[in-house]
Formats: sequence, C-alpha cells, structure tokens
Amino acid sequence: MFLKKKKSWIIDFSIYLLGATIYSLVFNLFLLPNNIVVGFSGLSVITNNLLGIKPFIFLLISYIILAILSFICLGFNSTKKAVVGAMIFPFLIEGTSYLVPYINIGEVEKIVEVICGALIGGFSSGLVYKVNYSTGGSDVVNLILSKFFKKPIGICNIITNAIIICSGFFVFGLSTVIYSIIVAYISSSMIDKIVIGISQAKNFQIITSNEQEVKKFLLSRLNHGVTVLDAHGGYTGNILKVIMCIIPTGEYMTVKERVLNIDPNAVIMVSDVYEAVGSK
Repeated sequence: MFLKKKKSWIIDFSIYLLGATIYSLVFNLFLLPNNIVVGFSGLSVITNNLLGIKPFIFLLISYIILAILSFICLGFNSTKKAVVGAMIFPFLIEGTSYLVPYINIGEVEKIVEVICGALIGGFSSGLVYKVNYSTGGSDVVNLILSKFFKKPIGICNIITNAIIICSGFFVFGLSTVIYSIIVAYISSSMIDKIVIGISQAKNFQIITSNEQEVKKFLLSRLNHGVTVLDAHGGYTGNILKVIMCIIPTGEYMTVKERVLNIDPNAVIMVSDVYEAVGSK
C-alpha cells in the first residue's frame, strides 16, 4: 500500500512538473512579452513593467506570503498541494526564461501569439489541475476568500481575475484588457477539456406521448439501451414517462431529428456524458 501511494505521488508530481514547465515557457514566450495580465502571474507582468522587478522575485515573495496566510487560515492539509506547486512555479519561470532567446517564433502577429499562448497555457494548466496541484497564487487567494466570504470558489476566481485584468488597463491600456480576456476565456475552456475531458456521449431524456415508437427506434434501429422513468407533471399532475438513453455524440443529430419526426411535440433534454460505468 505504501509503495502504491508513493508511486501515485511520483506520477502526479511528474505530471505537475511537466504542466508547470510548459506553462512557465508559455509565460516567458507569449504572455510576458505581450503584457498579458491573467491570473496571479499577470501581477508580475505589471510590476515588471512599472518597477522593473523580475517576475521570479515578485512571484516568490508573493507566494511565500500567501503560503503563510494559507496555512494560518486554511490549514496545511487543505492547501498543501496548491502551495507546494505555487512555490515551485517561480523557479520554473526563472529557469525557462533562459530558453526564450534560443526559440525563434519569427514574425508572428500578436493575436496569433496570444491565441497560441492561451491554448498551450490552458493545456498545461489543465495537466496541473488534473493532479490537484496549482501554479498560481490566485488559487490560494480564492480558497481564502471563499472561506471568509462564504462564496463559491468559481465566483471568487472571476472576481480576482477581473481585478487583475482591470489593473492591466491602467498600466497597458484597453488592448491589453481585450487580449487578456481572450486568453482567460480560451485558457479556462482548455482547462475544462483537460480536467473533465471531451464529451464522448450525450444523455437524452425524452418526454413523449409516443413512448413505444421512440423506444422501438432506439432499441431496434440504433441498438442502444433504454431506461424508462416514471414522472408526473408539476402543474397538471399528469403521469408521464421519461425515456433516458445514452447516445454517442456522433449520433446526436440522427436521434434528435428522428424523435421529433415521431413526435413533433416531444420534449428533449440533452446533456454531456463524460463517463458511463456499469451495464444496467
């Protein structure tokens, strides 16, 4: 058991190092030169421009302060991975900065650099979050804010990112805010894809008056299993049958159109399915 846990820890930490190293290179290659102010590292871009403080110095001092606050406010067990990851990150920022002069990206438009940085940065951050580590002090700040203000972490994240991006407006102007919003949106979408995964199937929940024909289509034509749920209308009190079926994403349009052909008044609810386990 001990060896199994140790092996798991080594794998997780290796994935963290890979993701954090890639993100550090993205920061030095794409984000810092283009004055992109997203996340806590965005503050280091601002202080670098205003005061000439190297991102490594600003992030290291900031993360030490945040680590102390985190352990006081949240305890060691609640934030140990986030803090450990954040403390290593400044050194990766400094180390990868020496690689930038050897990487020639040519005459590339700024918007292309920004999008590339957002995509690769989102991918690498997704690797980090997938193993429950962190590269940013904003994650620790969000945890603290969430505890004391009783707000969801997602809301705290939006607030902290908005403050950081708006700060960039007063230093770099409106164009930086626009580029930073683009990076924040693309990165967060990419992180979701890496952490949650890309939906391979759709969960159809169908309310129809033509239950038998819809079931026949799903069972015989598509060879998919079907579950029928009992329900009743909240307003009318009528007894209803809800047909539930998990369909591969590629068959989404076929099922939707065929069900509506069978019953134009059918109510169809569709949600993403990232994993389905079991045979019943």
